[in-house]
This record gives sequence, C-alpha cells and structure tokens, in this order.
Amino acid sequence: MEQIKNPVFEIPNLKKGIFLSRPNRFIAEIKYGGRVESAHVHDPGRLKELLIKGAEVLFTNSSGKLKYYIKAVKHNNDWVLIDSAQHSKIAMKIFSYLPEFSKIREINKEITIGKSRIDFVLDGIPLEVKGCTLVRNGLALFPDAPTERGTRHVEEIIKHKGIILFLIFRKANSFAPNWETDPKFSKKLSEARKKKINIICVEISFDGKMLYYNGKIKLAEF
Repeated sequence: MEQIKNPVFEIPNLKKGIFLSRPNRFIAEIKYGGRVESAHVHDPGRLKELLIKGAEVLFTNSSGKLKYYIKAVKHNNDWVLIDSAQHSKIAMKIFSYLPEFSKIREINKEITIGKSRIDFVLDGIPLEVKGCTLVRNGLALFPDAPTERGTRHVEEIIKHKGIILFLIFRKANSFAPNWETDPKFSKKLSEARKKKINIICVEISFDGKMLYYNGKIKLAEF
C-alpha cells in the first residue's frame, strides 16, 4: 500500500465509554459515567470481531431517539470507524486525493438508477461507496453480513459501467469479497471485475479525532 497519510476530516465532541452488548443491530449498551446507556449503531454489519464486551468505544450525543451515537471502536490499539453514515462524506473528501476523480466537474448525490439508489453520479458515471471493517490476516473482506441491497448496487454499476469505491477502515494489504458470508454478492463483484468495472479500495484510518486517507489497497485474486 502507498505510504501516505492525508487528513480527511475531524469528528468533534467525542466521548469515551465501554461496549457491553448489542441487543439488536441498531442499538448498543455501553457503560459511561458509571451508568449503562443505550447508543445508536449505524453500521448494519455484524461487527463481531470489533464489538466485543469490554472494548472501548467513542461516541457523540445523538439527536435521534437514543441519547448517544457510536462512532468508533478500539481494536488492537487502533480506532475503527463504524459509522456508515460518514461514508459518503468521506468519499467526497478523498476524491481530490485520487487521480481517477481529479477532473470531475459535476457531482450528484443519492441518485436513483434502475432499481437502486446510488451514492454518486460523477460527470454522468455512477459510483457506489461501501465501507469495510472486516480484516483477516491482512485481507479486507466485504461484506461481513449478507447484503441483497449491496448485490443490487453492484448489478446497476455493471449495467451502467460505473465505479465501486471500498473504504477500508482497518489496516489491510489487499481486498476480496467475502464468499463465505455472501456468495451472491461475491459472485456479482467477481463479475464486475471480469467486465472491467473500476473497483477502487482505499485505507482510511482514525486516530480518535481525525480521519486520514492512507492510500490505495490492491485487489486480491477473485
């Protein structure tokens, strides 16, 4: 991977607590200030390797139904962003770091194409953004839970000759689809690669305050 560390943006007003449990995919119980509190989890993935009882979490106050909103979890002494609501914002900030997007003139967000809502259309080219938090032995894997929606997104990107951008939120050497967890998505992504769809993978790190773009990650064989 390229040895770069470019700032993306800061996440302000973070508080620190301890993860206790995840009653459902949208709610976590955390310990903060000597009390057990409920916090929103925006990432729909399983996050089993990250949300382990006793893990430190960073969170903010929430304007939603729950009092708090989890932003990141500590894993092997590194902070890992698990707020998927930030993916589009991160992508917007790193376009300037990627030569593929250096000449973009028009950016449209959240555009319906076919049967899916795609994150961006850049000068008429659709781009879908996915966040990846699962890494095994240096290999980033997506998804960590079955995603029919994700498969539909890839189908539309293939049909419209678009781009797929994977944001990798942990240290990794290469990326591959997670065949074990979602063979349908993996088959579709493999099809996309064979049809020369541009699949871009980048590493994004978080120091507990600032997000950084660390460079591209290569694709493994798939």
